[in-house]
Amino acid sequence: MKAKVILFLILALGLPAMAADEGFFSLRSDKVNLRTGPGERFPIQWVYQEKHYPVEVLDSFDVWRQIREQDGTIGWVNEKMLSKERYVVIKEEEKLLDSPSVSGRVIAYVQPGVLARVHSCPSGDFCRLRFMYENKKVEGWFPRRFVWGLAAGEIIE
Repeated sequence: MKAKVILFLILALGLPAMAADEGFFSLRSDKVNLRTGPGERFPIQWVYQEKHYPVEVLDSFDVWRQIREQDGTIGWVNEKMLSKERYVVIKEEEKLLDSPSVSGRVIAYVQPGVLARVHSCPSGDFCRLRFMYENKKVEGWFPRRFVWGLAAGEIIE
């Protein structure tokens, strides 16, 4: 009986739930509303128009996730608008290489703001990223220090 009362109070008071899915995600759609609070009654503060844009989930409440984007903007989106597909955004211009080494052959120069899908991120200084360029996939190794969308030391296989 006591547990039911406590559960009822938590639900009735609207206390924030612990975030089950904290960490980095990407936007599932090319139109995602960022709201000032966790619900459709809260005003839209921003509309994202770039599918796969990486965001960091900070907290959750019911089906709503509080996210932060690269520039520090924080707001709420419905969990249905998030994907576990991992993407990063390039922070600084740098070389895409054919091997995870500074001595690798240069495949391309990648500009800031470009999105890339994470193929893998083993331990070390480089991640294997996949870019779309003129409807072609371009894949190579990129220094992890020049991307946003990964936790420090995070390994993705």
